[in-house]
Amino acid sequence: MRQRTIQRLRHRYELPRLPKRPAPCRPARRLTRMVKQEARRLIEAKPWLGPERLAWELQNVAQMRISPATIKRMKRAMQQAQTPPPPPPQWRFYARHHPHSLWHGDCLEKVFDQATGRQLYQLTLLDDYSRGYVFCDLFDHIDPRTTIAALCAAMRQWQVIPKGVIFDNGIPFRGRLFEAFCRNLGIQLIHTAPQHPQTNGKLERAFRDDMPEFYRQQALWELEALRRALPAYVQYRNEVRGHRALQGRPAITRLTEQHRMAVPWVLDSLEQYARYPMMQKRVTPEGCLGLFRRQVYLDVALSGQSVTCYETVDGLEVRGANHRVYLLREYRRWQNRYWREELPEDLRFEPYTPPVCPWIAVA
Repeated sequence: MRQRTIQRLRHRYELPRLPKRPAPCRPARRLTRMVKQEARRLIEAKPWLGPERLAWELQNVAQMRISPATIKRMKRAMQQAQTPPPPPPQWRFYARHHPHSLWHGDCLEKVFDQATGRQLYQLTLLDDYSRGYVFCDLFDHIDPRTTIAALCAAMRQWQVIPKGVIFDNGIPFRGRLFEAFCRNLGIQLIHTAPQHPQTNGKLERAFRDDMPEFYRQQALWELEALRRALPAYVQYRNEVRGHRALQGRPAITRLTEQHRMAVPWVLDSLEQYARYPMMQKRVTPEGCLGLFRRQVYLDVALSGQSVTCYETVDGLEVRGANHRVYLLREYRRWQNRYWREELPEDLRFEPYTPPVCPWIAVA
């Protein structure tokens, strides 16, 4: 018979509930005030002794019997009174008051491709005011150029340039190229404190919902299959799913409060803002530059001149005195020592015509 049935029968027939153990026949043994005072005095005099040693010494010297467990409790209470525990941390909650004032960015790294076994990275940008996803996509490899491309795609989709972005200290969110991109666009780049994910807590909380609501609902965990299904989930999350911080309303209700737009010619040339002067080199008489411990052909017309090399998302860019622009594609790949053995023999800079971007001053 189940316990719940027994309880109903006892309540129906008003049967008394018998105690499980007999009533005590003698009063509980209590320590006298003198024993407690002597124990505290001994603990203060010899704090390095353990509970059993203190109980034995109290029994052998003062003929007072006390259990080691009681000594342990008294010792812990005295230590807590002398060194009180630190107060709980006072969390500072913050929220922006307009859409696209601050974007949170991070990677969800708990998804693995079933076909290849490789780790997949869900790069996500979340708007602080609306809790909506302004960008979300899956990649099998991520670096600062991937983050720049994600920011460009989000800015073009929403026709806006955010005032600030906040990332952790991961490699895809650092580097001179990424910092120059944000600085040239006037975006405040914020990095969280090390070992303190609470600064990026809104996105961390959103990742907790992505796993059960999207990934665990998919039968096949493969890169292309997940990428095809991800836009429908992002649309549901932004337009249907309610948020507790928004009193049950979806994120689109706040995203539609957008009242400012970026100028179109800036949005058309966002990639050109990702550049910084990397180094200055002198062109050899043969028109080459010394890179990767070898000579890479540039242009014989620039022989003997000093040129400035700029790192961009497309590669290494060189601007000569003749106002021509040269580009070495896959510069980051060739710079890696793992790929250096595959350098082609005819590696050279190619003439390049960048998009017109009058807002960038290039020396």
